[in-house]
Amino acid sequence: MAYTKRETSYWVFSRELKDSSRLEGEEKRPYVITPLGTKLKRILLAGIITYKSSDDRMVKVTVADYLGSFYLTGFKTGFSSEMAEELDKYNVNDTVVVMGKVSSFKTDDGIFYFSINPELIKKISDTERYFWGIRTSYVTRRKLLGITEALKDENATADTLVGLGYSRDEADDAIRARENYHDYDFTSYMNALSSINFDSPIPIETQTGYSGEAGQATLEDEKPTSGETVNVEAFILDYIKNNDSGPGCKYDDIVISCSNAGIPRERVDEILNSLGSMGEIYEVSLKRYKAL
Repeated sequence: MAYTKRETSYWVFSRELKDSSRLEGEEKRPYVITPLGTKLKRILLAGIITYKSSDDRMVKVTVADYLGSFYLTGFKTGFSSEMAEELDKYNVNDTVVVMGKVSSFKTDDGIFYFSINPELIKKISDTERYFWGIRTSYVTRRKLLGITEALKDENATADTLVGLGYSRDEADDAIRARENYHDYDFTSYMNALSSINFDSPIPIETQTGYSGEAGQATLEDEKPTSGETVNVEAFILDYIKNNDSGPGCKYDDIVISCSNAGIPRERVDEILNSLGSMGEIYEVSLKRYKAL
């Protein structure tokens, strides 16, 4: 028996979907081509419910992420009625993660409106929402940097971008964005992304030794005395400031320095995203960072 592969659920901010104005493919459920070149039918989103309305026919819910809002719709009749009943269990101020299909509507004036038909919804913690935001920010920033490279040279191809260190998907998205949204204000999007203030529920300070608490690890090379604490964000920020020879501090150098201090790569990636979101650093080019 042949099975149809399920469409990928992309991690995108609401702004990327809201600003979309291109569709491609079948008429009933086409792909949405976003300004960042993402070609999607399904997404994975996280946020806080800010509005809910329910009647005999449908449930409407608004979920706010870091850059705007997603609009969810569940119909109480038809094959998706069970999902509508599930959606109806959630209320304003609940923090949720949602996986769902994107539906589009185009007005006579050519304006697009998008809603999400949930396939899965689950209440999550502030920590889980934070990590969704950090990861989505990282994915989005990589797309924007790839698009910047594609716009520098109209003859650049996806292979060109792969040669610069981007993944095949990132390269394809960048070329797709250039072809469909050449006049889009990508700088404005990057500024909005950099202005996000992620309220991290994760402890920032890393203490000597392991005490069983999340986020703690030994910085052996620093050999701190008992009771001394090391602020990982300050450690990474200071390293970037003190080791930027002009074109930006290389990511690999940051990772090596942190590894010597007992800080794992995953933690480095998290802090780099956090510092970028707070406006402390920016990625001047692929895998090179400057302090502001």
